[in-house]
Amino acid sequence: MEPLVGGYVQPLTDLTPSVRRLAETLEPHEVEALVRLIDQLPQLVRHLDEDIFPVLETLGSVGTDVHDLVDTVQDLRQVVKGFPGSRLFRRRGAEEIAQEEADEATQDGARSPSA
Repeated sequence: MEPLVGGYVQPLTDLTPSVRRLAETLEPHEVEALVRLIDQLPQLVRHLDEDIFPVLETLGSVGTDVHDLVDTVQDLRQVVKGFPGSRLFRRRGAEEIAQEEADEATQDGARSPSA
């Protein structure tokens, strides 16, 4: 039994200051939080592997995709500008958007409590 225990004497002696500090500063609620964290680690790792990392891997192409989308919208804008009467439609659309925003602002103002 002595040879088995003897192998742990030096490592335990080296860890004594750290263990002492940990024992002095650790609160019961921190221990509970650590236990909960350890219990949730398998689920956390699974979500990282299955949900988060795949999304992060696709972020490299997002900039290119957005740039392509902006180019397409610009092309559509040029096409629409060439239609006869497009200025009227743009003005009418801008007026409708302004009216919707005003209506939303009025509704938001009616919902907020008076001071």
